[in-house]
Amino acid sequence: MRVLTAQKGIFKDEGIIESRISFAPFVRFLKEKAANEADTRAFYYRKLVDKFEQIPAALVPLNGPEEVAAHQELLDIVAASVFPVTADMDKDIYGIGMPYKFAIFYYSEQFKKVFTKDGEHLATVPHGFGTDKVARDKKEWLYKLILQKVYKFPVNFDTEIIHTVATPENGSGIKGYVKVKVDPRFVDVKVKGEIPELTYDQVCTKKVCLDWLEETLPLSMFALEGFVIWTVKDVTQEQVLSRVKDLVMNMNENNELQSYRKLEENILAASQMKEAAVHLLPVPKINGRYVLESRFSETDIVLGLKGNEKQQQHLFQQLLEYMLHNPQPLVIPDVNESTVQPYNFLKYLPLKGIKSIIISPIMHEDELLGIVEMASTVENTITLEALGQLEPLYPMAVLLLSRSLDILKSRITGVIKEQFTALQSAVEWKFTDAAWQYLHTPATERKDIGNITFEDVYPLYGAIDIRNSSVERSNAIHEDLREQLLLIKDTLHQVDGTIHLPLLEEVRFKNEALLGDISNTMVSEEEQQINDFLNQEIAPLFRHLYDSHTQLQPALDKYFKTIDKSEGHILHHRQEYEESLASINMAISKYLDKEKENIQLSFPCYFEKYRTDGLEYNIYIGQSISQRQKFDLLYLRNLRLWQLSSMAEIARLTHKLKGELKVPLQTTQLILAHSNPIDISFRQDERRFDVEGAYNIRYEIMKKRIDKVHIQPGGERLTQPNTIAVVYSYVKEMEEYRKYIHFLQNKNILKPGIEMLDLEELQGISGLKAMRVEVNLEPEK
Repeated sequence: MRVLTAQKGIFKDEGIIESRISFAPFVRFLKEKAANEADTRAFYYRKLVDKFEQIPAALVPLNGPEEVAAHQELLDIVAASVFPVTADMDKDIYGIGMPYKFAIFYYSEQFKKVFTKDGEHLATVPHGFGTDKVARDKKEWLYKLILQKVYKFPVNFDTEIIHTVATPENGSGIKGYVKVKVDPRFVDVKVKGEIPELTYDQVCTKKVCLDWLEETLPLSMFALEGFVIWTVKDVTQEQVLSRVKDLVMNMNENNELQSYRKLEENILAASQMKEAAVHLLPVPKINGRYVLESRFSETDIVLGLKGNEKQQQHLFQQLLEYMLHNPQPLVIPDVNESTVQPYNFLKYLPLKGIKSIIISPIMHEDELLGIVEMASTVENTITLEALGQLEPLYPMAVLLLSRSLDILKSRITGVIKEQFTALQSAVEWKFTDAAWQYLHTPATERKDIGNITFEDVYPLYGAIDIRNSSVERSNAIHEDLREQLLLIKDTLHQVDGTIHLPLLEEVRFKNEALLGDISNTMVSEEEQQINDFLNQEIAPLFRHLYDSHTQLQPALDKYFKTIDKSEGHILHHRQEYEESLASINMAISKYLDKEKENIQLSFPCYFEKYRTDGLEYNIYIGQSISQRQKFDLLYLRNLRLWQLSSMAEIARLTHKLKGELKVPLQTTQLILAHSNPIDISFRQDERRFDVEGAYNIRYEIMKKRIDKVHIQPGGERLTQPNTIAVVYSYVKEMEEYRKYIHFLQNKNILKPGIEMLDLEELQGISGLKAMRVEVNLEPEK
């Protein structure tokens, strides 16, 4: 039998103590057993002792594993005595080796398969351990042996260690776990010369410090004689369960996907299936409807269709319907076109090379939590018995999926809170206080929380509008309709003469009339008339001609390929307009989201933005907003300066973006100056803040009416591209903002000059004035 050793150079510490193989400790152990007359096996032990004593050369220390080969019969006796008679050489994992050294001279075939990579050298370092860690652990083990054998101190030998191995049966590198125990009972520690006296108290106070032991007890004072017994137990199931428990306990929003991948690895380890794959698909239920999260389905065995989300959703609905009506494992040990034919959601499996599969629902309290899939590229590998091996993991999978559902609900709540409610961190404290008081009021005494009000806050309002947005949208609709009427004209021309259908002439006449009207002007009634013509006459006519006359299909194909399939209209001008509008709003929104965090650094304020054709925002700042920090008007002035400079930055941002847009839209920038504080309260019905009091309502009316206000005289719109307009009521407001304008002009952010403008009378509001200043779109760096 070839001696198994560590690869050369891995461990350089094996020469730190003299170590030789000897049968003497084992023979002494047998003599002690034979001396016990009450032991019914005493006669057997004496016979074994006689066998060893007949060979005196075997009772002296041997110089190496090579000399052991001359005593194979005695080695077989040791193995037969130490390992149970039921041990199987081909299945069980055990070995006999030199003390301290990685040299195994007797071992089972399974030991060799598990612990060697090349059949000669031991894979000595457990998975996740460094060689330094293993070397230190070995040395600590050695000193414990010395303290026990020489000084007779009670020592707790922690000789078990978990190895992560790729078991040889699967042939695919699937991880398994084994527990290795090294038993030194047949090892004698020989002392060379005088050794220091030690007390147990000394050792305890040093807590077996390795550095202290090396200094106090140099290993050159000792030698080892005997052999150690290696026994190995497969603990894959226990380790998998332990690791899955850790996964469930530690899963959070940041590591959720990684946790699923690790769980799948552990399921694979527990099943030990050959050339197999496992996927766990959570199936959350939102508003009473099961949904598919794309981030979990990308690598799904059944649903994974890269780049085809529509088909993926279709397969999911079919799989879901089957699982809900058949909540039992679906087992197909031999996957082919005929075996998957009854299950339409499995139609792509043969194309993916899947040869066997199990799909099983994971249920809890009659609700579907998820679906586990196990598949292999080898026929008849996946069986119901393989699923049974995973039964201990079922409760853990339920916990993981339940935890995942909680994470999803938390994420949804976060989005709702951020996107649809007005609770920001600056004001959330007051809602938390109100909720706390509500919860700690006896249930019989509770009343509605009522309005949450913030008094004497200063408002700032800004609006970024898309210049002539309604005109641009109307032009896009106009161009799409005109293009479609021209396409109809061309299609009818190609059809003409191919079939005899006098109605086509009437349709052509009507199309020409509508085309003539749209080339001049178009009002909403004419737009509706054209849409009715397209939907009620052209769509059914062309579909009938396509289905009934194959010779017309080439001409009609061009028409059907050009129009939008779902709407039946040409939409690309409208789509270009909407995409351009969305690009501008997205850029502005991202900028304001970033700035919203920055302006909170000086003093807490409430910031809300909302979309119109462009984007508008409200900011409220004041002492009642802040729970702890003292408010001063300097924070308000700082915010007003930021408002001007940020509007200039937005004007430059949208101007730069203009060249990238399919429709070159422009923006206007508007600020409403308001120097008096107002009261705001949270409206439960609309889930947003609104003003309180008649005077404060005037402020809201001003906001709604100044966006399209004209200047006097001349009647020009106040808001113009590349400018910032500041509307005010009082001279003190004008003077404050004019100081900020001069400052920004000095920084070359705004161009020189200020237009001082009178505004037209608005319904219910009079005396408004404005300043308008031009933005320097390309300031010097």
